[in-house]
Amino acid sequence: MKYLCLGYLDVAAFDQISAEEQSAVMTKCFAQCKPFRATGKVVEEEGLQGVSTARSLRTRGGKLRVTDGPFVETKEQLGSFFIIEADSMEEAIQVASLHPAAMFGEEYGFGIEVRPISE
Repeated sequence: MKYLCLGYLDVAAFDQISAEEQSAVMTKCFAQCKPFRATGKVVEEEGLQGVSTARSLRTRGGKLRVTDGPFVETKEQLGSFFIIEADSMEEAIQVASLHPAAMFGEEYGFGIEVRPISE
């Protein structure tokens, strides 16, 4: 079964630190991605551009409406996604727990949501 994993962060908190600190956090993240990917369970993994580049599409009154920004206003924002192929939710959680957003960065709101994909 496949699982969609959504990586979140508090962009405002992350933006409060210096560029050097941000670089150090990202270096740590990229290093942790190696053992995460080495599980062989990661089908796809990508970071996302900031919410200022997002567009939301909805039908209202029978017409398509396109608005700037993410779907909802929230402190935590979607920053990445990955797909895991696993035999169970427990295995998907075990693999997702190796992702950098699950291992550190609580001061920046890092976190992961794991959801089964309907097949």
